[in-house]
Amino acid sequence: TREGYDVYIEMPIRFTQAALGDKLEVPTLDGKVSYTLPEGTQTGTQFTIRERGFKSINSSARGSFVFTVVVQTPKRLSKEQRTLLEQLATTMNEQPPVRKRGIFG
Repeated sequence: TREGYDVYIEMPIRFTQAALGDKLEVPTLDGKVSYTLPEGTQTGTQFTIRERGFKSINSSARGSFVFTVVVQTPKRLSKEQRTLLEQLATTMNEQPPVRKRGIFG
């Protein structure tokens, strides 16, 4: 039997979604599919939705839809967000990041 063709995409997710888990709306060839992302998901993790890829020629068999998550790190944080992340780092026995200042302090 012939199998269909797999589809591969990268799916950006937020840090909080990766850490806490979340329900994602994954855009497949047939429209959006709800997918439950487990907590603690790491960048580069691949997830597969079977039978959502391309059909095989001369067959009704379909490939899988494979998405790789990429955790998006915020580029700018508010003071409150920075404080909350520093508190989180402290509770995880991590060293909070050193605040960078301008060239003169």
